Amino acid sequence: MNDAIAHRGPDSDGLWSDDAAGIGFGQRRLAIQDLSPAGHQPMLSSTGRYVINLNGEIYNFHDIRARLEREGRAPQWRGHSDTEILLAAIEAYGLDVAIRELKGMYAVALFDRETRKLSLIRDPFGEKPLYVGYAGDALIFASELKGLTAHQGFQRDINPDAVASLLRHGYIGAPLTFYRDAWKVLPGEVVTFRIDAPARHEPERIRHFDALSEAESVRQSRFTGSGEEAADALDRLIHSAISRQMIADVPVGAFLSGGIDSSTIAAIMQAQRDTPIETFSLGFKEAAFNEAPYARDVAEHLGTSHNEIILTGNDAVDLVTRMPAIYDEPFADPSQLPTYLVAGFARKKVTVALSGDAGDELFAGYGRYHSIAKRRGYGLASTAFALATRAYAGALLALPFGPNRQQRQQLGDMLAQAGARDAISAYERKFTALEAAHKLVPKAIRNEDAALARIAGMKGWSILDGLTSLDAIRYLPDDILVKVDRAAMAHSLETRIPLLDPDIARFAWSLPDEIKLYNGERKGLLKAVLTRYVPRSLWDRPKQGFGIPVAEWLKGPLMPMAEALFSRAALNRHDMLDADEVIAIWQDFKAGKIRRTNLIWSLFIAALYLERES
Repeated sequence: MNDAIAHRGPDSDGLWSDDAAGIGFGQRRLAIQDLSPAGHQPMLSSTGRYVINLNGEIYNFHDIRARLEREGRAPQWRGHSDTEILLAAIEAYGLDVAIRELKGMYAVALFDRETRKLSLIRDPFGEKPLYVGYAGDALIFASELKGLTAHQGFQRDINPDAVASLLRHGYIGAPLTFYRDAWKVLPGEVVTFRIDAPARHEPERIRHFDALSEAESVRQSRFTGSGEEAADALDRLIHSAISRQMIADVPVGAFLSGGIDSSTIAAIMQAQRDTPIETFSLGFKEAAFNEAPYARDVAEHLGTSHNEIILTGNDAVDLVTRMPAIYDEPFADPSQLPTYLVAGFARKKVTVALSGDAGDELFAGYGRYHSIAKRRGYGLASTAFALATRAYAGALLALPFGPNRQQRQQLGDMLAQAGARDAISAYERKFTALEAAHKLVPKAIRNEDAALARIAGMKGWSILDGLTSLDAIRYLPDDILVKVDRAAMAHSLETRIPLLDPDIARFAWSLPDEIKLYNGERKGLLKAVLTRYVPRSLWDRPKQGFGIPVAEWLKGPLMPMAEALFSRAALNRHDMLDADEVIAIWQDFKAGKIRRTNLIWSLFIAALYLERES
């Protein structure tokens, strides 16, 4: 199991076991803080009570260490790693208190040798992954699914609900995984098992951070200052987060696409350094997808040491075949390919790269938010309209099955003219992504979406509040953060996301719409900060995203692979997708009758992974 994830930690490996308790830890180390043997894991606390595996980084570990020393509760330090300081905090304050003091990204396994309890803990937004499963009666856990499948007792039975989730959203939403006997620890969750309890017992689950509850709390007392005051506050918060996240005993750089988010991060990083930081971007030969020139212009203005690589359709054929070994379960965000390539490129010069992810989810950057909200003037949603908005938002957010422009207009008209129940009824009949996904995966079971219902019931939330919050607990952890973590860690590159600092997230959630949309613009407040560092002329253009020319590649270099995967023989081999439906959709796509590129790509990825398992 440890060897299977060696790429996540090439610098050293460690094993620890307590045979009497029937528990063992394995760890692969990517050395970032304290490169000496004093940072080696698994690590025991100073008293020997606790044993820990920590994947990730605790950014405020210096503050925690200072507090422990100030209070006279510090042990005799062996080194200066964040792992050692976290262990000391747990010994001093207890797990519940210590974990709430952290600012960082982490997946933690902690064994309390006194209470004989194993706690599995994940950071607030799910930046670091944590999988749990069973191999017979043995409880197993790892940072990637390949760590579980390496266990000889693990059964690789495919979960049809997970395949349906992929086709509906483009990713497999937590806690589901591709396999029936494995699941994901949720962001902000602590899952505790009793070592002496019966096999496969139900663990205790608590949330040390719940994004919806946090958002609800700060929205009880909204930010009341001016737009300029909000920009000042956000500028300070980003400076503080980046200052903490640039602390490392190894080289640190940044991804730079030339867009608003990555340009803001790179600009404030460079403002804190006297020497040029390393920045990395990726371009495409297809001009419509190529943002490399914009990144180059921003880098030149900031004075960074800029690095650029180009991705072609022929490169994609090789990259696609590597994805199952990297992501372990189907993942249909096409930008995994360029992300993987630019991460490998960056690793040649740095060990840590900061990323501009989360700006859209926190500061309302996606167009889909605004196409919904503008129909009601961005105002507060009535209970009835909130329910109807769930239906419309569900269609827009379900990437492969999202409605086309004509359907969006029809849905908007229904919501504007009909009552909530009528709108939802019409939506369910005509446009539901759930119906389409389950038609293609007949074995899947339908599940009610509790998060949508919870958001719709929030008092005093605007439509933008609801939709951005939904993405913060779904699309962000299950798509964006999965993509970045696996692509980067495949190259032993650590990525950090300053905008996911909890202080920044809480501040963003507290903002009323008119401040979030400062100057009447999408992501207006973030733009106001960026303008202080980079001239508007260098970044003010339509949002492009980190996409790839999927349709062109599927009809070009990827066509032979797609034909084989969508053949009746291949589809019948795994017997998970409805062969007649898939073949019909593929034939229509080739003939140009329907485009539905996201749907085709999701089916392509699903078939690729199912073929591997059959």
